[in-house]
Amino acid sequence: MTTEPVIIGGNSYPELTRRISYLTKIKQIPTDVIYFANKEIKPIIKSTIRKKDVYIIQTGLSDTERSINDHLMETFLLISTCKRSDVNTITLIMPFYPYARQDKKDKPRGAISARDIANLLETSGIDRIVCMDLHCAQIQGFFKVPCDNLYGFVVLSKRLKQLLNNEDEYVIISPDEGAIKRAKEYASLFNLPFLVLSKERDYSKKNIVSKTSLIGDKKYLDNRIAIIVDDMADTFGTVQKTSNILVEKGARGVIVVITHGVLSGPAIDRINNCNSIKLVLTTDTLPQDNHMKKSSKIETVSIASLLGEYISRLCEGRSVSEIFDTFKL
Repeated sequence: MTTEPVIIGGNSYPELTRRISYLTKIKQIPTDVIYFANKEIKPIIKSTIRKKDVYIIQTGLSDTERSINDHLMETFLLISTCKRSDVNTITLIMPFYPYARQDKKDKPRGAISARDIANLLETSGIDRIVCMDLHCAQIQGFFKVPCDNLYGFVVLSKRLKQLLNNEDEYVIISPDEGAIKRAKEYASLFNLPFLVLSKERDYSKKNIVSKTSLIGDKKYLDNRIAIIVDDMADTFGTVQKTSNILVEKGARGVIVVITHGVLSGPAIDRINNCNSIKLVLTTDTLPQDNHMKKSSKIETVSIASLLGEYISRLCEGRSVSEIFDTFKL
C-alpha cells in the first residue's frame, strides 16, 4: 500500500510551498510557527501526519526580518516534531542551502559550517534532502542520507533562450575558475563562445578582489552582450566590478544569470546604478518579490514546476534522473 504524501511549509517562503502543493495536488498540512518575544520558536502541526511521507519546504533565507539562523532552527524543530509524530519518511526540500560557502577549512581552526549544518539536519531526522545548485557539489558528500542537487540551469536556460536573438551578439562569461563547468553548459547549449575571468584576491583585506584577468580570445567580447553565469550573488560588489571591466574591454552590455539571488545589503543599489548591467535573471529559490519592486532589471524564473515534478516522481517511484529530459528546451 502506498503511503500518503503531505507537504509542510516553513516560514521562509510560504508562496513557494503553496505553488508546489497546487501543482502536485499534494495536501498541505496547516502549521503554526510561533516566535516568542525572547526569540524562541515553537512549531505546531495542526493535523495528523502519522505514517505519512512528509515533504518539508523550507529555503535557507527569506525576505523578512528573520535570519538564516532563525529559519535553520525553525527547520530543525519542524523536522524533530514530524519525527516525534511517527511519520513514515521526511524529505527536506531546501532549494537554497545555508552556509554553503563555508564548505572547507581554509584557515587553521576554522569551521566547516556546511558540514555542521548537514549534521544538524541529519540528527533532526531527515531521510532525504533536495537542494539546488549547491555552491560546492561535494556538499552532497557531507550527508549520509540521500542528497539530490538539482540545477537552476534547467529552468534558467529556457528563459534565456527566449531572450537571445542572434548568437553572434552574445558571449558566455565564467566569473571565476569555479564556474567554468556551468559556463561550458550554457556555451554548449546555445553554441556560444565563452571566456573566463581569473581573480586575484587580497585576503588581508577581507577577501577583496584586487585584480581581474580575462582568459580566452578577447575578440569574442567585442560589441557583444556578455552573459555572466554563476550560482549566487550576494552583495553584488564583485559582479558590478566584473560587469564594468567587461564593458571596458569591449562588451556593449551585461546579462547576469544566477540561481540564488541573495541580493543583500547594497546589492539592489549596485544593480540599479550599474549602467553595464542590462538584466539580472534569477530563480525563486529565494523570495524575489521585494527585490523586483526595487529594481526593474531583475527578472525571476520559478522553480515550482521543477520541484513539483521531482516530488511527484519520488511519490510515484519513478526515475528522478529523467526529470532533466522532461525539462529540456
